[in-house]
Amino acid sequence: MTKRSHSPLSGLDQSQTAAIEEAVKQCAWQHLQAENAAAALDCYVPDALVASDGSLYSSFEHFAKDARQFYDTLGQVDLAVWDEMHIQVVARDIAVLTATVRWSSTDIVGLRTDLKGVWTAVYVERGGRWKICTRHESFEDDS
Repeated sequence: MTKRSHSPLSGLDQSQTAAIEEAVKQCAWQHLQAENAAAALDCYVPDALVASDGSLYSSFEHFAKDARQFYDTLGQVDLAVWDEMHIQVVARDIAVLTATVRWSSTDIVGLRTDLKGVWTAVYVERGGRWKICTRHESFEDDS
């Protein structure tokens, strides 16, 4: 489900805002359903800031290294769902997506991981493509 938040700050009309919201939504789905590190990392600008569960990556390169290691051990994605999604268009080339997410996978040795949490990303339009420039995620504790 997508909830739209038309911001008068963007200076865009409703159809322009809706088109940006749809483009960002499609990018979010592409990222969530990426089956390898190259596809996932292609959703980011080269100097993106990434925070996860209380930690801030020191550089995008450090995040990319962790992403590659994760996807190297990923066997299959069992579930990838945005449950609730809010997109706020800030400007012609900036939008913020906040969503609840469920994601489950099985790694190459058969260990299953189930995640449920919230995810926020700032998207920027660069060269005709929407990409993540800042992202934060936090997941519920399983314990």
